Formats: sequence, structure tokens, C-alpha cells
Amino acid sequence: MKKDAISTGLFIAIGFLCVAIVIAVLLPVVRDVINDADDNRPAIPAVSLQLPSDFVTPSGGYPA
Repeated sequence: MKKDAISTGLFIAIGFLCVAIVIAVLLPVVRDVINDADDNRPAIPAVSLQLPSDFVTPSGGYPA
């Protein structure tokens, strides 16, 4: 009876160890896949400033 309990306990402990190893290996892989999927978003262009052509004075400077 005691021998059966020890073998069952070892079986459960080894099972938990295997599950922990699989989770430790798969978690970074899944995280990388999710991060790579986020990188496919389109780039939003920066805002450009449009000034009228008469904004610059004839001397080439900006008006005061």
C-alpha cells in the first residue's frame, strides 16, 4: 500500500514537472507570435506643416 502511494506521488510530481517545462518553453514562443502579429499595423504618417507661399517675407525670414 505504501509502495503504491509513493509511486502515485512520483507519477503526479513528474507530470507536474513535465507540464511546467512545456509551459516554460511554449510561453515565450506564443508571446513572440503575438508580438509579431501586432507589428503588421500600418504606419501612420507624421503631420506635415503646410504654409502659404506668402508667409515668408522677401528677405527669406518669417514675419515678426
